[in-house]
Amino acid sequence: MYSHITLGIDGGVAHIRLARPERMNTLGVGPGSSRDEIADAMATADKDDSVGCLLLTAEGRAFCAGGDLTGAEPTETAYDEFRFVQQVDEFCAAVRQVRKPIVAGVNGLCLGAGMGLVAQCDLVVAGDDARFGLIEGRIGHPGATDLVPIIGGAWAKFLILTGELIDAPLAERIGLVLTVIPAAELEARVTALARRIAAVPREAAVLNKAGVDAVTDAMGRQAGRLAGRAYDVTTKATAKLATAPDGRRFEDIVREEGVAGLKKARDSQFTGSWLRGTGQ
Repeated sequence: MYSHITLGIDGGVAHIRLARPERMNTLGVGPGSSRDEIADAMATADKDDSVGCLLLTAEGRAFCAGGDLTGAEPTETAYDEFRFVQQVDEFCAAVRQVRKPIVAGVNGLCLGAGMGLVAQCDLVVAGDDARFGLIEGRIGHPGATDLVPIIGGAWAKFLILTGELIDAPLAERIGLVLTVIPAAELEARVTALARRIAAVPREAAVLNKAGVDAVTDAMGRQAGRLAGRAYDVTTKATAKLATAPDGRRFEDIVREEGVAGLKKARDSQFTGSWLRGTGQ
């Protein structure tokens, strides 16, 4: 049924698994893309009376290494940029509109679009091998606005302005994830958590989730999301002009040399972690 993910239901839990390990589970946009399939699977599980909780996990060494840059349609006009960001926003809204609780179990790399995805989930548990980052900031792209209500302005700015990766313990300390457990135990532990949630009164779980979400929206999360999107569209448009230290545009590099060339150009800016040696 799906090309990029798998869906299975067991013990009251809908297991949705990102299943493109050869592409590090990068997320595409549009009909038939991984985002489209995730939204469809979540909507299907939400309608299934046997399901009490959705569990999102991933195959391979990365939960999600970001957006699928090589598979994205080229954008030429301001409207193209608006429509691209709007499609991503529609996907995020589809995840948020799922009535039943969503647990995410994050292994390995969780970058860019992957961070945007877990920001829509209700509970995020990380394996101790997980690393998080907004590396798209280093090539001129947006990506931080959905994280501000979760981790605050300073950490959101640090992640998007430096593109630096943080480890799972730090992600826990800043509130990005609920807790960190050994990577070897991740699958079993998040499944156990999802089954516990599925075992509580179904209607109460739906209503309690809705109640908490209503409070966060009333506190300004929804208004902030709408305001931030305008800047995301503008930033996305200016990314066409973003250049590597050698003067070449990142957009040209990825088109001519693929992701490997993009990474090489990006890493020519700087390497290593600034956070090391700061007590983090």
